[in-house]
Amino acid sequence: MGLRRPTGNLTDSSMADRRASRPWTVRVAAWSARHRWPVVALWFLLTIGLFVGSLAMGGTLTADAVDEEASEDPTYEAARAYDLFGASGTRDTTHRTLFVVGDPVRTLDDSAYASDLDDILARMAAHSTVVDGTAEPTFAEVVDPRLAPPEAGLVSPDRTTVRISAALPGDGAELDARLGSLRGFLAEARAAHPGLRIHSLDGTLANDDIQELVNGGLDASLRLTIPLTFLILVVAFGALIAAIVPLVLAATALLAAFGVLGIYSQTIDPVSPYASQLIVLIGLAVAVDYSLFMITRYRTERRHGRPKPDAIRVASATAGRAVFFSGLAVMFSIAGLFLLDDVLFQSMAIGTISVVLIAVIGSLTFLPATLAILGDGVDRLRVPFLGRHRPEGSGMWAVVVRAVMRRPVIAFIAAASLLLAIAVPTLRLHLGQSDFASFPDSIDAVQGVNLLDEKWPEGSTLALQVVVTHADQPGTQAAIETLAARLLEVDGLSGPTETQPSADGTVALLSVVMAGGQNDLRNREIVREVRETIVPEVFGGMSGVEALVTGRAAFTTDVVDFYSDGMPQVIGFVLALSFVLLLVAFRSIVIPIKAILLNLLSTGAAFGLLVFVFQDGHGADLLGFKPGPIEAFVPVFIFTILFGLSMDYHVFILTRIKEARDHGLSTNEAVARGISITAGTITSAAAIMVTVFAVFVTLELVIIKQLGFGLAVAVFLDATIVRSVLLPATMRLLGEWNWWLPPFLRWLPEVTIEGDVDEREVESPPVAVHSPT
Repeated sequence: MGLRRPTGNLTDSSMADRRASRPWTVRVAAWSARHRWPVVALWFLLTIGLFVGSLAMGGTLTADAVDEEASEDPTYEAARAYDLFGASGTRDTTHRTLFVVGDPVRTLDDSAYASDLDDILARMAAHSTVVDGTAEPTFAEVVDPRLAPPEAGLVSPDRTTVRISAALPGDGAELDARLGSLRGFLAEARAAHPGLRIHSLDGTLANDDIQELVNGGLDASLRLTIPLTFLILVVAFGALIAAIVPLVLAATALLAAFGVLGIYSQTIDPVSPYASQLIVLIGLAVAVDYSLFMITRYRTERRHGRPKPDAIRVASATAGRAVFFSGLAVMFSIAGLFLLDDVLFQSMAIGTISVVLIAVIGSLTFLPATLAILGDGVDRLRVPFLGRHRPEGSGMWAVVVRAVMRRPVIAFIAAASLLLAIAVPTLRLHLGQSDFASFPDSIDAVQGVNLLDEKWPEGSTLALQVVVTHADQPGTQAAIETLAARLLEVDGLSGPTETQPSADGTVALLSVVMAGGQNDLRNREIVREVRETIVPEVFGGMSGVEALVTGRAAFTTDVVDFYSDGMPQVIGFVLALSFVLLLVAFRSIVIPIKAILLNLLSTGAAFGLLVFVFQDGHGADLLGFKPGPIEAFVPVFIFTILFGLSMDYHVFILTRIKEARDHGLSTNEAVARGISITAGTITSAAAIMVTVFAVFVTLELVIIKQLGFGLAVAVFLDATIVRSVLLPATMRLLGEWNWWLPPFLRWLPEVTIEGDVDEREVESPPVAVHSPT
């Protein structure tokens, strides 16, 4: 390639003025390139230091994946009920555990089976745990189910299965020691009675198993996503060194985000058990994508003959600024989640925002410094065939775009109809909350719950509870008895009824057995009926008496209502933010409206597929999950992330379209050129995101499967149907109206996302640069 000759003659003072007038993002990148070695060293020091610092503080504290009572969040009536009961005196804090023991065939009337149960109970009585150097009994208050009254429900109707309740004395380290010996007792009991089904229903053990599953899935996802991402980058760049750089940025950004999350959990609140996986899910995708945009533009400028410093500057002024804008869009969109007052949910948002912020900072500092160090070495270790230079605007997507723009009406109707059809199942979206039954069967507690559901179809562990104040007054006591009778008349509720007084006797906790699961729509109807009809009828005339409905089904109802009621606020915030950002960036009222509508189409289609697969169960055996409701927070989380991520592609494409139009091309020509020349980069970026998200569908936790699947299909639809069909079709149909700005908005400031490239600003002597072959 020949020499590029700068035009004009810039003095030192004019050059300094130009530097000062550049956007701060470009100045930061240029400074990082000039101080490349200290910047790279400082980057590794800070990112790895954050991670090491969090480990020194104790690592990441996580909340339980499944809370058997309720959240401490006072937003929910179900949680306030427990708080009210506990505030009236010291609640019973004894740790209770439950064993489920069943025989496939024999009943309790079989003497051999009865002998087996005697042996298990004797082992429980004899089992000991070393506490402070002394062997003490592991269990207390062991209940022989055969001696309990029938209404206690400890023996299954077919008499093949029993529930053995026990307490674990002590707290703190003493309780931890006894919990640690539970697994040993289970192993001994199973070895002694291999023909029996013996499972533990202990919340602490179950949550430990779930956390281990989460951590194992995190490791498995990294082992799979990193090699796949590297292969896609090799195909995209055609050079091994260029493919390694984005992975280095991604790895350091992940470490730093893990550090931020760990420090937050140690100093403020425990975080969601899924927060770490979300950091990997989003962080790996955006960090690699941002690197892809930057490195691609840098290599393009080098092929066009720009010296290394100028190629870095141009890459930072164009792709770098687009990355900065896109990163802000992602972070601001996710920040909409803070409108929902849920501590665990906000911890997921903090982790996700942290990794995006760190990836953006790295794109503006670490990447320019690394490119300054590598120079043309970024193209080293080229792969035969893949390493050849391809003309801009060539390839499959260029052909598709030209075909779409020849028949824009047909293309628009066909693509929009397809996305609307896919979105139809969203109309029957059923939100819920994870319980033990939704987790993989590899967890012992899940097997125990399955056995309970099989042997106690009328219900066993699910309870509807009502906390009533002033329970020490005769009138209130009579009302509680009336309430118990009314509850037993409700289809789906059954005995035994239990009334537990608080420590000071002023508050009572009334419990009845509830059939089915906590996500059943019928149980939500029951909760609402009790709250809105039965409780007011029983206690409505009693001044000062408060009756709050709680239990796991009530808590799930509160959680689902919380997210359902809060989602319009989040959607409104994200849509308004997207509109303002695009309005200011492109000085057009048409582009933001159109972008929002197109994003809503792809998001709706993603929700429709989410319902079709995970709620309806299509492909359940293939993907390895149990069909059920969509986790309550998943749709709002997917919505905020997708609207942020979709900015990447829209901004990247639209800025190149606007750049071409500003250089004199018509709108139609600019659209064709802008989409064609970005097609390769966008396709590679989308392939990376889809791959990262799709890998999470292979993990065992259904919540992570839902998030990964929803994001993967939405990005795929956005990068194919929306980008290659709907976007060019709508821009072709609207023509010059795409850039229309009403007169009353002409006061908006001139803000450019992707800086124009001015050859007069080339500061270094022209050099000959050969295209890679």
